[in-house]
Amino acid sequence: MQNLVSDIGSKLPNPPKGWPQYLKDDLTKQDPETLREIARFADELALAKLEADDTERRDPGETPDEWDDQQWDDALDEAYEAVEVPRGKGSMTVNVIDGRGYYYLKGSHNGEFYSQYIAPVEPKERSSD
Repeated sequence: MQNLVSDIGSKLPNPPKGWPQYLKDDLTKQDPETLREIARFADELALAKLEADDTERRDPGETPDEWDDQQWDDALDEAYEAVEVPRGKGSMTVNVIDGRGYYYLKGSHNGEFYSQYIAPVEPKERSSD
């Protein structure tokens, strides 16, 4: 297999930044079918971890109690546009960061996983005119 690696040398893709060297070394030793199996496993593992996220899940189409319908629709439209996913895909989670809750749109589309910020759980106070 080492000959194959040296034969394709400069054609090898660069691994993502921050990857440990041992992963790159071990992956370059694998044949194409094993690499495909690893890729499938990695996709399944990522989805399982995404689904195992212990945050609260909601249907993104349902307006949270704290929001008015139009404000929520606008925030949700922006999130879907940002990840270029059809409206209605994914699920909504609440992530708590530094004691504050934030809605995120999470899921997979065309083999890609996404996690996109939607809005804070508590919307900005509306000014009374």
